[in-house]
Amino acid sequence: MKIDYIDFFQTEVPNWMRASNQKSQELGFGTVAYWEWANQSIVAICEKYGNDDLVNGQFHLIWDWLDKQAKGVSNV
Repeated sequence: MKIDYIDFFQTEVPNWMRASNQKSQELGFGTVAYWEWANQSIVAICEKYGNDDLVNGQFHLIWDWLDKQAKGVSNV
């Protein structure tokens, strides 16, 4: 599978981040419902790109960052 990484980083990632912001407002950041949505949506995107290493790696970075944010929120 040939992947247009420029398009992935300019379109797919920002679109997911916007959707994540909206879902966190709808469902509450750090709730089980939010994390289920995040997991399912990330898996769907990774599968769309054939579980490409760079795509998977990018979403692992995002997941780890979100996890750190959630831990920071829960410590307040």
